[in-house]
Amino acid sequence: MQTVVTAPVLERPTLAIRLETVAYLAVIALALVLRLASLGAVPMAASETHNALAAFRVVVPEASGEPLTATSPLLFAVQALAFAVFGTSEFTARLFTALGGALLVLTPLLFRRELGSTRAFVFAVLLAVSPVGLVAARFSAPVIWSMLSAIALLWALLRLRGGDDAPWIKIVAAVSGGSLIFLSEAGGLLLALMLLGALGIVTVWERRAQTFNFAEAEAKSAATSAFVGARFGTWGMPLLVAGAFVILVATGTLLNPSGLNAVGEVFAGFGRGFTQAPDGAITPFALYVSLFYEPFWWALALAGVVVLINRQSFTLIDRFLAAWLVVAMIGSLVFVGAEAYHALWFTVPLIGLTTSAVMAMLKPVRETEIFAPPAWARWVIALAFIAVLVVFTVSAQALGRSLLTSTSESLATATLNANSVILVIVSIMFLIIGFFLVASVWGNTSALQGVGLGVLIFGAITSLGSGWGAAVSEADSPREPFHFYATSTDVLLLRETLHELAERNSGGFNVLPLSVMAPQDGVIAWVVRDFTQAEYITDLRDALGDQVVLLPAFDDPPALGTSYVGQDFITALTWTPLAIYALDVPTWWMQRHARFTWMTLESTVLWLRQDIYEGVEPQDAAG
Repeated sequence: MQTVVTAPVLERPTLAIRLETVAYLAVIALALVLRLASLGAVPMAASETHNALAAFRVVVPEASGEPLTATSPLLFAVQALAFAVFGTSEFTARLFTALGGALLVLTPLLFRRELGSTRAFVFAVLLAVSPVGLVAARFSAPVIWSMLSAIALLWALLRLRGGDDAPWIKIVAAVSGGSLIFLSEAGGLLLALMLLGALGIVTVWERRAQTFNFAEAEAKSAATSAFVGARFGTWGMPLLVAGAFVILVATGTLLNPSGLNAVGEVFAGFGRGFTQAPDGAITPFALYVSLFYEPFWWALALAGVVVLINRQSFTLIDRFLAAWLVVAMIGSLVFVGAEAYHALWFTVPLIGLTTSAVMAMLKPVRETEIFAPPAWARWVIALAFIAVLVVFTVSAQALGRSLLTSTSESLATATLNANSVILVIVSIMFLIIGFFLVASVWGNTSALQGVGLGVLIFGAITSLGSGWGAAVSEADSPREPFHFYATSTDVLLLRETLHELAERNSGGFNVLPLSVMAPQDGVIAWVVRDFTQAEYITDLRDALGDQVVLLPAFDDPPALGTSYVGQDFITALTWTPLAIYALDVPTWWMQRHARFTWMTLESTVLWLRQDIYEGVEPQDAAG
């Protein structure tokens, strides 16, 4: 009997995509859209122009203005690369930092093993919608690079602590540490000290949490000393690589030897930060900005700490995040030079602790003899809570606007909106009574979980709106604490006008002679950056008879030796909250409205010599 042998059937391999992968792709897509959309439509802030011009004048040697020393070697490197490859614009100046901000959203993946898949994903989602992270990324804040360096360093140290002694991990630790200390920014050095202080607190915390055994402690100390002695030599190559990385980045791969001055500027800025606060800032500015824009993360982080204390479930990560938050508050009190973007020091540990509360909200509730809550109960409660919060918020905003009708600091002179007052009171009562009603049906745990999820979802949505407003729709408003000194969109019109003049008088080439009385690292300097014939002056006599002159607005027209025609452009708007009425604070916080009797404008006047003006079409000029 003949045996028939059949060939095995080859199955086509199937590509399996995990749901978690799809979810992360959606998060990174959201992060990229939020950070790149309309990125170049917003004028450069005063905090951006110094570093951008420092990079531009190295990439374009014939550019007008004196060479500048960047305050962040890393930011200098990425901006110089962007200018060399993609040209010079607001978009390219911010491009790589915006991408770095999107990369920051994915950093919880590095700690997925310690956090767990769900908690790491929630961490990433909340980072994506964080107003502080969004605004810092869109305004090319160097703190994005210092935070990326810090997180990479923490990841490498965690791997080393776990016994992974691979050489490349040591290289990551050395390079990220060198980047944080020498290349990021003045606040990066303070962030390194914060992390060191947090690690010290965690070490003491862990020792006090365990039964202390002197013999075991002595054995561990001896083992550690032996390990360090045996392995110290293995750090030679990582440290060498880190040193080379610092030098190459600071000098632009040795093409800009003077770039090492930026490293010195990092340390100089660190020293100044203990004595010099930003103009118009409220000390501690970073903490104030964090509380202003991210109050929900503070409330939920506190709830997370309470949960961890009650359950005695502090992990190493939780202890470190709590210690980081405490040290950051101390650091912000001491380092008065912290800017608004340094609120990111608080954002990361706050969101990390918030995720511990979120995990408690998602934990299934066991049935008891009294309560048998269904799995969907918490979500129904959350949706109802969000609906009531919306009613409360809308009515509170209307009530806040009515407070602005007051003619003094007293509530007695305000004409309150009666309907808003009633809705505010009713919504608060509904929240309280509704909670106890739900708790009586499904138990306190389900009720608390639903309320927590409602606050989380509502807070994420409103925080995203707040961040988008500060970064885009209200980018030129000094009412935003991120930029009490805001650049006006008129500067875009000024640049457009200068290019029209160049088109009509110099064939489209930016060789139009300009005399500019303005700081060489400010917003006006950025506007005229590619006009190679721009000359910076400090005395009006240096501009006598010149064709085109840019001057600050004076009370009287300046005497320039002949007839000129001028056009006024608002370049900056400034405001300080120090003089705001207490009655205006709720409306300012919710809607950025207040009685702005203290807002001031800064203007620049474009003066055209009469013969130059007659050679072009008039454009809203005022003589």
